Amino acid sequence: MTEHLRTERSQEHPLECGHCYYPIPGEPNESDDGQFCSTTCLEAAEDDSTMPDPGAYKRIVTGIEPIDSLVHNGVPADSFVLLSGDEGTRRDELLSELVWRALERGEPAVIVSYANPPTATLERLFENGWNVLPALENDRLRILDCFTHRLADREQFLETRTKWATFVGETCADAVIEVTEPDDVRSVATNLLGALEDLEMSETGLVTIDSLDELGTLVQDQLVHNFVKDVRATVCKARYVPIVAGATTAGADGYPDEEYVFDGIVDLRLTEELTPGARVTQLGVRKLVGARYLPQWVTYEYEPVHGLVALERSRPAQQSTAADDRNAPPPQ
Repeated sequence: MTEHLRTERSQEHPLECGHCYYPIPGEPNESDDGQFCSTTCLEAAEDDSTMPDPGAYKRIVTGIEPIDSLVHNGVPADSFVLLSGDEGTRRDELLSELVWRALERGEPAVIVSYANPPTATLERLFENGWNVLPALENDRLRILDCFTHRLADREQFLETRTKWATFVGETCADAVIEVTEPDDVRSVATNLLGALEDLEMSETGLVTIDSLDELGTLVQDQLVHNFVKDVRATVCKARYVPIVAGATTAGADGYPDEEYVFDGIVDLRLTEELTPGARVTQLGVRKLVGARYLPQWVTYEYEPVHGLVALERSRPAQQSTAADDRNAPPPQ
């Protein structure tokens, strides 16, 4: 018998296939190895072909309190998610925290850095009290440097770094992949896939891209679209490794215009609705294919070490809709 086999059927706990682990909708196909949903799964099990439990890799709990408070069952791991936010909404801190939470879980991570050199990208983590030196030493973190080769004088940049920046730069040297042509999206995608191979990232870890806006200053929007489409297919869909990318608020003359290419969109905003004269930051999930989420805004604050902390949920002063009721958490 397989570990995931259930001996009793019920609406809450249906019999699971001993190979793919999904519910058996009809009469099971039986063998000495267990019960299966189809002949295909039965034959695969007889050939000693094993599949991982989908619950172990197909969804991730991000560890980001405001996001997890809205997405209770986890984010699909084959998602390309856009963080679309106003300036001042801590979007960069959120991207850094996503990396740190993955490292905390013992998973690898890759950062595609267009907006900053690698030392500055790492400094964002250090500023939060998140020491990534062990992760660099243990080969669990890679940085695609799409910034340095765009400098007019790279040698001067290296020579004028502070003692700390020089130390960090030397420490992370083996973890940095220098992209010599950051305006060649195919080259960037190839280097990204190479980093995933080096870290054996399949069904584990995540990738962050700090700024699609910065990429958009180098290439035409159509090439940005093609880049997103390609890495979504080769990274998210093929490997079950999620990608989270930052961009300025859609519709503000920035990228992206074609939001359908993303599996998920998380909006970050500044608002004075709750406390007149004081701006507060809020987060809401606008879109997340394949996942249940609450259609609400969460007010959050940023705290060093703790990261983004959820304060409260807010909603328009109106009756709840049927969609709200379907997405509401079950009563305690």
